[in-house]
Amino acid sequence: MTQTRWLGASLVLYAFAFNAPYVWLAANFDYPAILRRPAGEILHAFAAGGTPLVLAWAAFMLAALALAPLALALARLTGHGAGVTALGIAAALAQAIGLSRWTFVAPGLAAAWRSDAAARTTVEATFATLHQFAGVGIGETIGQVFTAFWLIGVAAAQARTRRALAALAALAAVLLLAGQAEGLATAIAFNPGPLVWSAPLGFLAVTAWLIATGCAAFAADAPKAETPT
Repeated sequence: MTQTRWLGASLVLYAFAFNAPYVWLAANFDYPAILRRPAGEILHAFAAGGTPLVLAWAAFMLAALALAPLALALARLTGHGAGVTALGIAAALAQAIGLSRWTFVAPGLAAAWRSDAAARTTVEATFATLHQFAGVGIGETIGQVFTAFWLIGVAAAQARTRRALAALAALAAVLLLAGQAEGLATAIAFNPGPLVWSAPLGFLAVTAWLIATGCAAFAADAPKAETPT
């Protein structure tokens, strides 16, 4: 296959690979609703999840990190500039850093919470601080904002030839930006209302955009049938 077709196939595969750990976590860890529960409830559920849960979070972290090389390769397809690519790489790093807390820090805190009842208050406070900083601050806010602006940059370049795909990328970006209200509500008490669904819907739109862009690239570079003479 040509490089364009390989990239198209990679975009489709990435869309499914990124969502696989998300679906598993939704079914087995009540993700993402569990993120906003008290620290004690989260640690109890995490301790009960065992090794499969840690591995699922590791897969999710690696899937987020994989956006970096994909953003670099996608520039060859849409023709956007290095600044836009840098946003995609930054988004991948920020989200991976935020997710890494579940693989490298949460297991130890969950084990300490389960084994030492006297220390639970301290462990919960430690987890809550890390959860807010690495999760809401770095992963959700910085990571998703960078992702949104990366999508806007890609959409601007894509609009020259694929307006429908560009519109879908722009919609995903708007939804991700609107979803920041839900994270802000963890620091400033207010009811974000239906905006709690914006980020999940935004990532759903990203998934659809990845698949559609990949399929379009794969089809556009298909070998042309020879016309008989």
